Amino acid sequence: MHPSVLGRTALRSRVATRQLIRSDLYHFENTKGQNLPFKTTNRTSFAIKYTIGMSFAFGLPFIISAWQLHKSSS
Repeated sequence: MHPSVLGRTALRSRVATRQLIRSDLYHFENTKGQNLPFKTTNRTSFAIKYTIGMSFAFGLPFIISAWQLHKSSS
């Protein structure tokens, strides 16, 4: 094959890939909180769930470390 044919083929496939990536597969309303996978309308509930989730995520390594130290001392 001629090099220019390979170049054009590569360019066509690159353009097709970009068009596929750019195609809008999902539609989100452009309003506050609609693009999140959870509801933020109830602020108290959101604050409680957020605090519990972040506390668990932050504390988990410490809980695991304490458990491992407890196992090794027994």
